[in-house]
Amino acid sequence: MTRPEHDRALETIQNYLDILQNERPSMRLAEGRSPRGARTVQQILEAAHTVFVEDGYAGLTFRRVAAASDITVGNVNYYFSTKHQLIVATLKEALADYVEAHIHHVKNAGPAPIDILLEVVSFYVRGSEKSHPLFFQMWGYAGAEAEAKAVIRDLYRPIGRFIFYLVKACNPSLDHLEARKVVFQIFSLEQGMKLFIGMGPADDIAIQVAEDTIREATRKLVMGA
Repeated sequence: MTRPEHDRALETIQNYLDILQNERPSMRLAEGRSPRGARTVQQILEAAHTVFVEDGYAGLTFRRVAAASDITVGNVNYYFSTKHQLIVATLKEALADYVEAHIHHVKNAGPAPIDILLEVVSFYVRGSEKSHPLFFQMWGYAGAEAEAKAVIRDLYRPIGRFIFYLVKACNPSLDHLEARKVVFQIFSLEQGMKLFIGMGPADDIAIQVAEDTIREATRKLVMGA
C-alpha cells in the first residue's frame, strides 16, 4: 500500500467512526433539551445499563430504572415511551463507548493499519472480565425473540464494518469475500475468548495468554503468514 492509499484508508476509517460517535443516544436525545434534560437522559441510560447487566432484559423495567436513577417512573417514560426504545438506546450507548475507544486506537495505536487492528483485538480481550456481564445478557437477549436478534445484529454490524475496513487497509489484496471471512474468524475467536475469560478470576493468566493468542491469530489471518 502506498502512502497516499494508507492515508486515505485511515481517513475513511476515522470518518466512519466519527459518524458512529455522533449517533450516541445520550448526545442525540439531548439535542434541543435543557442541560437538566440532557443530564436526565444520561442518568436514565446509565441506570438502564446497570439494571440490564444485573438482571437482563426480563429485569429491565421502568420502575427499576427509575429507582436506580432516582428519577420518577413518569419521567423515564417521558424520555423513553417503550421498553424496546429504552433497551435499544441503552445498547447503542454501550456501542458508542466502544466507538470512542476505537477512535483513540486509530489515532494512537501506531502508524500502520495492522498496529491499529492488533490493538483493537487486544482491547477486546483485555476488557473481557469487565465486559463479559454485558455481553452475556446481550447474547441471552438476542436469543429471546426475533426482534431482539435483529437489534443485536444491528449493533454488531457497525463494529464489524469497522474491522472490515481495517482488514482491507492491512491487506488490500484481499477481495471483499476474503476480507469478510477474516472478520468472521476474528470475531469468532474474540467472542469465544470473551465468554471463557469472563468466567475466570480477574487476575487469571488466561487473559494474557488470550491476548497474545488473538494478536498472533489476527496477524496470520489478515496477512496470510
